[in-house]
Amino acid sequence: KSFFESNSEIYGKNILITGANSGLGFSLLNLLRGNNNILALTKENQSNIADLNDHKIELFNFNFELNEFNNELKEKILNFKPNIVINSAAVFGPEKQSIYDTNHEEFSKIFSINVFSAIEIIKICLKSNSLNQIINISSDMGSINLNKEGNYYYYRLSKTLLNSFTKNLSIDLKNKINTYCIHPGSMKTKLNSGGILNSEYSAIKIINIIAKNQIQNNGRFIDINENNLDW
Repeated sequence: KSFFESNSEIYGKNILITGANSGLGFSLLNLLRGNNNILALTKENQSNIADLNDHKIELFNFNFELNEFNNELKEKILNFKPNIVINSAAVFGPEKQSIYDTNHEEFSKIFSINVFSAIEIIKICLKSNSLNQIINISSDMGSINLNKEGNYYYYRLSKTLLNSFTKNLSIDLKNKINTYCIHPGSMKTKLNSGGILNSEYSAIKIINIIAKNQIQNNGRFIDINENNLDW
């Protein structure tokens, strides 16, 4: 079965994607836009999305670090009536992340982008009463059990918190909305120059998971092959 056959299963959905102007977020947007309506929330340069000249893509500039959820954004999301939300926006943080390098200001910045913005966006989306899937893009670096190397406090802790939030929310929603975390693999992006996977490959695998919308994924932390990862 080719990618295009599997991707065609996601059709006529309203999909909100954060961090949609680069890396995995842009690959997801580019692959999903053909058959769906996209609301793309991005912070920085949007020229690559604008260059697509696709009327089914709505762009909204949002500062994830400041978490500025004004009425315009809330109304935009509510009127869009998202069926699927994919929180892909993330930063890795500074190169040096030992315990001695950490400070409250940097923690606050990274947590706002990687976790708190996702929480607030989901809260707004839930009010639309249109959601059937919530996908939070996480990382195996957020796994407590898989952590054998330490270091990278900002990034690890932010993804651990995102995982914990996702699990908790999946319980509260009582299987009514499929809610789960996906580790996209070691992708070669601006966050990870040493990655081995192309972001489009990871996006294809993630789309195939979303297309199936299997409720047994609810409350799970999985990789792109749908294997369970340790929390």
